[in-house]
Amino acid sequence: MTSETTTGAGLLALPFETRPIATERLRLRPLTRADIEHRSENYQRRTDVVRYLRWEVHDHDEPARNLEKRIALDRLATDGDGLIFAVELCATDGSTEHRVIGDVSLFVKSTHDAQVEVGWVFHPAVHGRGYATEAVTALLGIAFRELGAHRVYAELDAANEASARLCEILGMTREALLRERDNIDGEWHDVAIFGLLDREFATARS
Repeated sequence: MTSETTTGAGLLALPFETRPIATERLRLRPLTRADIEHRSENYQRRTDVVRYLRWEVHDHDEPARNLEKRIALDRLATDGDGLIFAVELCATDGSTEHRVIGDVSLFVKSTHDAQVEVGWVFHPAVHGRGYATEAVTALLGIAFRELGAHRVYAELDAANEASARLCEILGMTREALLRERDNIDGEWHDVAIFGLLDREFATARS
């Protein structure tokens, strides 16, 4: 064990470097500058997508500047560090062209208490096909099996029924409803918190 891991990681197995992750139908890869055009012209500019996002939607930076900040999230070493992956739908015709359908994120919230937060956003055109479940399940595997997280949680706009349903599918428990916690563009929003413990993750997949 390196001195960096011993000193900075607490209960988590850090540092952790970003890398591509393959699932049955998807490829999760680090964001690149080539994603700027795609994201600005696709789901990240759709009001029906961004209205429920907790942190990046209401950042009024230009899209390119916002993406540059997200590209820099490529390593987990201490509290506040995060990874963001573009989610690509793998081609089925033998070509190498993969379509980006969303992105998922993983953030270290407490190294001492082994707490990790996950997040996601997907294009509405692919809803209902299990892609979000597949992608976030891969993130949970990283969080629990590789980082050694004790608890993984997600914070949602309480009105986001689709994400709440995804949390339930993943086996997460609704732990809290924080009434009117966030003021977004002059409107108060409730926040729902869903969590999953390491033993629950292990039991569900044993």
